[in-house]
Amino acid sequence: MIMQGVIKQIFVDNWEKFSEIYKGKIRANISREVDKMINCKSLDNGFIEFKCENCGHIKRVGFSCKSRFCTSCGKKKSEEWSDEMVARLINSKHRHMVFTIPQELRIYFARDRKLLSLLPKCSAKAIMSWFRDLNKKECFTPGIISVIHTFGRDLKWNPHVHLIVTEGGAGEITIWRNTKHINYTALRKRWQKILLDEIGINLKSGKKEFKKLKNKLYKRLENGFYVYGKGEIKTAKQAGKYVGRYTARPAIAQCHQFNIQKYGI
Repeated sequence: MIMQGVIKQIFVDNWEKFSEIYKGKIRANISREVDKMINCKSLDNGFIEFKCENCGHIKRVGFSCKSRFCTSCGKKKSEEWSDEMVARLINSKHRHMVFTIPQELRIYFARDRKLLSLLPKCSAKAIMSWFRDLNKKECFTPGIISVIHTFGRDLKWNPHVHLIVTEGGAGEITIWRNTKHINYTALRKRWQKILLDEIGINLKSGKKEFKKLKNKLYKRLENGFYVYGKGEIKTAKQAGKYVGRYTARPAIAQCHQFNIQKYGI
């Protein structure tokens, strides 16, 4: 049996003390989302009232917080997002790809989080440029969904991008051309150049220091930044559900609460 509300109770019991210890280090949006989760379905924030016509019994149900961080609301949002995304996807085979960056670049995205927007932009640009070079007259355009992840399996700061890409594209003349082979060697070098150029353009300071790092990365990583492809996703529905795991899902799933109780992890 899953223990409902365990994660929420941990925050109720410890968030205030935690906030005091790390005062000034917690971003405002994190505090807002935690407060929403703690007060989710609180009657103080409004409620719907139900009354039995026979016995007169009244039941009040508080409004949900609708925060992604909430283990209850986040799960529902994930399911709704996936269903909506499936309806918008091209009915084609898709491929899951991961575009990563070297450790030396992570500090730049930590200092200025606005730079994170470059990750989906540049990874999509790398893919689209490769597709268009297949036939410059046709200028094939694939379907792309990109999701930023800011942490790795060890939960440390590690910005990277997950992408769902159609195995094919629409041309200027041809309605659709299936493309099973994707050249990852070419993508790696394109990804490296496009991202490094964009970071250099968008840096507010330290451009001289970054230029030196840029030259070092080109020498050390001659084959470009690592791009990983996990293989095909056969249906649009499967693609929507798959990418939903990386975006609208709650930060901590309810199923993990059971593990905390049973195994102490």
